[in-house]
Amino acid sequence: MANNYIGLISGTSLDGVDGVIINGAGKKILTQAYLPYSDKLKQSLLELTQNSKTSLENLANVDIQVASCFADTVYLLLQQAGLKAKNIKAIGSHGQSIFHQGGKYSMQIGHGALIAEQTNITTVADFRMQDVAADGQGAPLTPLYHQHMLNGKDGVIINLGGIANITHSFNGKIIGFDTGPANTLLDNWIKKHKGLDYDRDGIWSRSGVVIQALLNSMLTDDYFHHNHPKSTGPEYFNLDWLSQHLNDTERLEDVQRTLIELTVMSVSANIPLGADVYLCGGGVHNLFLFERLVYQNPDSKVTLTNDLGVFVDYVEAAAFGFFAQRTLAGLPSNLPSVTGAKSERVLGAIYQI
Repeated sequence: MANNYIGLISGTSLDGVDGVIINGAGKKILTQAYLPYSDKLKQSLLELTQNSKTSLENLANVDIQVASCFADTVYLLLQQAGLKAKNIKAIGSHGQSIFHQGGKYSMQIGHGALIAEQTNITTVADFRMQDVAADGQGAPLTPLYHQHMLNGKDGVIINLGGIANITHSFNGKIIGFDTGPANTLLDNWIKKHKGLDYDRDGIWSRSGVVIQALLNSMLTDDYFHHNHPKSTGPEYFNLDWLSQHLNDTERLEDVQRTLIELTVMSVSANIPLGADVYLCGGGVHNLFLFERLVYQNPDSKVTLTNDLGVFVDYVEAAAFGFFAQRTLAGLPSNLPSVTGAKSERVLGAIYQI
């Protein structure tokens, strides 16, 4: 009997699809894969998330393209693992977030019905809206999986995606929330001015200096001072948001350097003194960002989720495979202490094959 699950996600960096096959216990990754979006699809998604203006026909077309890319990732995973569709119990697909307004609405495209039909595997999708309907933020959802990874240990797990989210697990109690931007502003700034998708190793950031007035201005944003539960996305922290804090006299590399510091300061403000910290997400590969976080938290041991058995780039994909298993078993995957939902909920829509 099949007892393997596939987890799929594309994060707010809009670069492509991360996928894993996990065993029933949810911790062992049997194989992992990354399938990049085409440049055309990346541009379409960037336009959707940055200005939210589109036609329904265009939205439908992008939705179908994203779903097909997710299905292609499934084919790649099965090929790598030497497995067939019948060996997979279900797919947990987060999809691609294009709009998130915590507590009100959250939209992920890459619809599960098409993934299920193209792969011939039962697919669970649209995980966030049930939590939102129950008065929750709909995000972050990964703290339940982070708790599973920690396996009873106290610690902090920080995902440095487009948006940074943090999970505190202490004495069996879990809280988690989005701290603010991680890669989204960094990526969009270098894309606009250098034509690059990201700042490899933080090299461009290193060449600049912190503009203290700019940093102070950005940190006055109300989001950083709200109590949790709270969540956000690139529809809020985008280049239009950044432009409100610029005076157009700044050197471009100094802005990039200051954006690094914005992430470091907004994340570090939420790390308990002396905590064991495990980092994951694409931002881990920005060596300068990693170094600054270590430096800013000298009393904490800062390491990677690899030490917990899950490679940094695939934690969120594994989480949604884990959630699919829980959904089929009728178990909840949200944590009201994290999202603010009025109670636990079984998450996701099931497209049965």
